[in-house]
Amino acid sequence: MKGLRILALDCSPSGPGRTGNVLGQVLDGSAATGAEVSLIHLGGDAPTSVENAVGAMLEADAFVFGSPIYRATFATPFKALLDATPRGMWGETEAPLTARAVAIVATGASAHHFLALAAMRNVLVDFFAAHVVSPGLYVEQAEFGADRTLTAEAAERARLQGEALVELAGAIAGSTALGAVTPQA
Repeated sequence: MKGLRILALDCSPSGPGRTGNVLGQVLDGSAATGAEVSLIHLGGDAPTSVENAVGAMLEADAFVFGSPIYRATFATPFKALLDATPRGMWGETEAPLTARAVAIVATGASAHHFLALAAMRNVLVDFFAAHVVSPGLYVEQAEFGADRTLTAEAAERARLQGEALVELAGAIAGSTALGAVTPQA
C-alpha cells in the first residue's frame, strides 16, 4: 500500500540478532506491497532511546513489535517502550498505537514459550486499543540456521505477517468504526 509507513521496533536488549532478522522478514512482506518500512533497535551497542523510539512512532501508520522471550515473558525494552508510549488520555495529545494496525513477533529457545505472544497482544489490544494481526509470529531457535537466518518456512510465515499487516492497516483506514476505537480507561 503506497504511502503506508510501517515501523518495526526490535525490543531485544542485546540488539540486532534473531529477533531483528525476523522483523526484517516481516518488513520485506510489507515492502513487497509498496509500504515504506523502517526498523529501529532498542538494544545493543548503539540503541535508539525510548524517547526517540516514541518520537518515531508518532510518524508511523502501523507497527511491528519484536521481542525475545525470557522466562515466558517479553523483554524489558518492550515494557519500557510501552510505559513511555502515550495513549491520548489524561491530557496526553498523542496516541500512536490507538486504532492502528500492529503485528507482533517473539523469538525463543523452544516452542514452550509461544504463549508469551498473548501477553504482548493483551497490552496492545486492551490498554492501547490497537488492532493486532492474529495469531502473532513466534519463531523458535530451531527455525534459524547457524548464521541466524530463518528457514524458508519461517521466513514465509514472517513475510505473510507483513502482508497481513498492510491489509489490516488498509481495512482500518477504510472503516469509520475501526479507526474510532479508543482505550476504555
